[in-house]
Amino acid sequence: MKRAPLTITVAIMAIALLAIAGCQGGQKKDHAAAGAPIAVRVVAAAPAAVAEQVEVTGSLHGAREAVLSAKVMGTVTAIRKSAGEAVRRGEVVIVLDDREVAGNIGQAEGALAQAKAAAALAGSNLQRFEQLKERGAASQLELDQARYAHETAQGAVRQAEAAVSTASSYKSYAQVPAPFDGQIVDRMIEVGDLAAPGRPLMRVEDVSTLRLHVSLAEDKAIAAQTGVQVEVTIPSLPGRTFTGTVAEVVPAVDPATRTQLVKIDLPQDATLRSGLFARARFTTGSRQTLSLPKDALVRRGGLTGVFVDDAGHASFRLVELADSRIGDTIEVLSGLKAGDRVIMLPPATLTEGAVLEVQP
Repeated sequence: MKRAPLTITVAIMAIALLAIAGCQGGQKKDHAAAGAPIAVRVVAAAPAAVAEQVEVTGSLHGAREAVLSAKVMGTVTAIRKSAGEAVRRGEVVIVLDDREVAGNIGQAEGALAQAKAAAALAGSNLQRFEQLKERGAASQLELDQARYAHETAQGAVRQAEAAVSTASSYKSYAQVPAPFDGQIVDRMIEVGDLAAPGRPLMRVEDVSTLRLHVSLAEDKAIAAQTGVQVEVTIPSLPGRTFTGTVAEVVPAVDPATRTQLVKIDLPQDATLRSGLFARARFTTGSRQTLSLPKDALVRRGGLTGVFVDDAGHASFRLVELADSRIGDTIEVLSGLKAGDRVIMLPPATLTEGAVLEVQP
């Protein structure tokens, strides 16, 4: 029988020696893991009530809003406030050309003067006919006609006085005042434009109190009750949360969107401005779920899980988490059951099957 070449024999012996060394090394590692307990703290997974919430979006508005318009037609001669400026109640913000109004007042005053003169003449005629009647030089018919003329003239005076009062009131309409303390948020007219009754000129908002307007689905509207506090966040102000209070729930449902308008009062804050985009969270109920402290989570190789104490040995469990977070706890959807002993703050060296020494 032929013998194998020496080189082949040496190679086979080397491979055998390496295999034996590897087995011995693995046995040493397993022995080391089994003989070196790792001190850990555990917490039992327990069911807890979690609030169910619905999130809706909207924009901030002033608590009071007004669109200014003129009561008379006229050319805009002056604009005293621009968008962004503060105004006081009664402060004139727009001035119209009042020459036409002044002309109407002059006509009314002239008519009043004529009516007073006619009334004075009718009064003198009445006195004359009364004296003539006493002497028998005038008939009763003539006296009655004189009395009628006098009363008609007095009525004309009262009518002319009312016309003067009405024309004078239009003089004030040539100046458009602010209806309340607030801020000009929009201007829709320029000097030289023609203002007419009903045409929007400016928009004023009371920005001392801001309200968030959101639309809530009709089947969730029961969560919006007057006085209920709501958590509000504003994406442009990251890291901040505001507590709003439901101020008004419009009872009518929008037939197009099947939603109800909800107005939420926000606290006074210098960073809040009208028009900002915001989110509000309404609590619609509660449900039972498992929750864990976030310090128990382990992320390895793109997977998220936890280590549990399985009869004194570490066992890694993959878990599915909910998007919501409640304080320092996270809702677990699957991967655990009530009573599982979850390891808190697992050390980076903790591996599957490691012996545990549970600390109190």
